[in-house]
Amino acid sequence: MLRNVLRVTNSVISGSSALHFLDVDRAPLWSATDLDIYTPIHCARQIVNYLCNVEGYHIVQEPVPSKYPHLRSGFATVFHLRRDLSEIDVIQSCTRSALYPIPYFWGTHVMNYLTADTFCVAYPEYTLEGKSLLNPVALVDKQHPNVRMLTNMDKYTERGYAFRKLVPVSFSSRALYDIILFR
Repeated sequence: MLRNVLRVTNSVISGSSALHFLDVDRAPLWSATDLDIYTPIHCARQIVNYLCNVEGYHIVQEPVPSKYPHLRSGFATVFHLRRDLSEIDVIQSCTRSALYPIPYFWGTHVMNYLTADTFCVAYPEYTLEGKSLLNPVALVDKQHPNVRMLTNMDKYTERGYAFRKLVPVSFSSRALYDIILFR
C-alpha cells in the first residue's frame, strides 16, 4: 500500500534506508534505523495522513515551516513520525519535485533514492565501492565538515565507507575542482 502512495504522490525513499537496500555488499554490516520519505511540496500531508491513519504512526512533533526553505538544503519541513520502535521522517521538498533536496545531501553515498517502481544511484561506481565525496555545499566555508557531518562520517566509516572531499586546484587564473583520488 505504501508503494501505491509513493507512486501517486511522486514521493521517494532516500537516505540510509535506500543506501542499505542498494549497497548489498555493505548491507550485512549495519541496519538502517529509520525511513526517510521525500515528497513534493504539495504531497507531504497526504503521505503523513496515510502513515497515521492507515499504518498507525503518530506525529512526534508538529514541524515548524522555515521562513527560508531554499536555505535549508532544499526542503521546507520535516515531519517526525513514530510507531512503537519504528521511525519515519517525511521530508517536504520546497519544490514540486521530491528529488530537489537530494543534491544537497552531505555525501554522495546517500544521494540515492527508491521510487515505487525503480531506483537511482547517483554515483554508482563510488557508492557501490564504499566511497563517498563530501558535498562542498555542506562544508563550512566549502572546506571543513561541521560537527554533525563528522558524527555522520564516523557512523558511515564504521559501516564500511571511505570519504574524500573536492579540493580547489588552480589552473592559470581560475579555480577548478579536482577529486582527491581514493587510494
